Amino acid sequence: MKGENFYRNLFRLMNEHFMGMKFLSVVSNSEGALTRFANSEIHQNVFEKKSLISVLATRDNKIAVATTNDLSINGLKETRKKLEQMLENSTPLDYEFKLPDVSVGYPVENICDSVKNASAEDRAQIFDKILKASGKDVQAFGYVSDNISENAVISSNGMFVYQAYSSASFNFVALSDSGSGYVSSTAKGYKDLDVDKKIHRAIEFAKKSNNLLEIDPGLYTVILGPEAVSELFFYFSYVCTNGYMHELKMSPSVRFLGQRIGPDNLNVYDDPNHQMQIPLTYDVCGKKREKTPIIENGVFKNIFYSHGAALRFGKKPTGHTISLEDLDFAIPANLVIEGGNTPVDKIISETKSGIYINRFHYMNVVDPYEAMFTGMTRDGTFLIENGQLTRAIKNMRFNVKFFEFTKNIEAISKETESTSGEYFPTVAPFIKVKNFNFTSKTA
Repeated sequence: MKGENFYRNLFRLMNEHFMGMKFLSVVSNSEGALTRFANSEIHQNVFEKKSLISVLATRDNKIAVATTNDLSINGLKETRKKLEQMLENSTPLDYEFKLPDVSVGYPVENICDSVKNASAEDRAQIFDKILKASGKDVQAFGYVSDNISENAVISSNGMFVYQAYSSASFNFVALSDSGSGYVSSTAKGYKDLDVDKKIHRAIEFAKKSNNLLEIDPGLYTVILGPEAVSELFFYFSYVCTNGYMHELKMSPSVRFLGQRIGPDNLNVYDDPNHQMQIPLTYDVCGKKREKTPIIENGVFKNIFYSHGAALRFGKKPTGHTISLEDLDFAIPANLVIEGGNTPVDKIISETKSGIYINRFHYMNVVDPYEAMFTGMTRDGTFLIENGQLTRAIKNMRFNVKFFEFTKNIEAISKETESTSGEYFPTVAPFIKVKNFNFTSKTA
């Protein structure tokens, strides 16, 4: 880790070498270690240090962005030269551009000792737990990783904000004959990964998933595990909360923002301060991020505006710009689906007939304006009969309209879990919903 003073010195150098140019810059450094395992053996240990600087320059209402991993003075000079050439050949934007207002904030450091002091042996100890729990009948696949990231947002109009944070992650695919189970977790430090409980669930699902039963497509009551809930709400946040698409009237938010879309106890936030989330305190434009309701007491409350979309449509930026190269796109990076009041065991025991789904994969958008998503079940799908998970069933394809899904929610569990996700970690409960639409079955 380079520390705040390194970036303050870079701030001085950039103002010196970019004199006369209006710019916004994100400087980042990450140190990450990864241990991968397959067929119940560790086969890869890697450690990577990476530094990057991205600079957005503006002149005559044009913008240009250049990125390099060369943070030396020569690297800064070369980057400026590229930006000058790009600005010369760019066309002006169709809205009035200006650099973000200057944010003032204390440096933020959220680094856990368990990550700071982690070694390959520590990651191997988690694999060892998995191996011992798996026994001879289950093959283990997955990874354990940790990362320390720091970045500073710097601008020619005087902005300097700095943040550093740690994260630890793992996922585990358990294979037993033709059956499989899956779990994942991401947290600020290793002690919050909840490894023991999760690896036993993956192994239990794998062992239960043999001799699969085939059932017909149709409408079913289902209970989704946190992995499945995370996937579904991530797609909601991707398709339905971008202010740019809302203003173009190409988002379902045009019809549903401000409307009741689910039960009173459905609450979804973007919350960088949540104890189970990775604290992304500032976005790439230096805007401080705060806890923001997306769905509150069942009502769709807020969408998000990136810096570019806010300028374009006369809105205030909300702190959700994630790339200097796409200033129109906004997404909540710290998604939290709040838990309800009912223990998941009670929700399952009160379900006479239904299907339990551990995870989705191959999810995609069928119709963005209707927020219709499709995907397959995977790694643990079971019949629920008289309040118990009984027989495993073959994977099924589903099509759901998100706003019909939320209307059909019957119960939200008290328990929540962290899941790693493909792009950002999510905190999610178990959710019971009726009329979940399976459209086809696997052979």
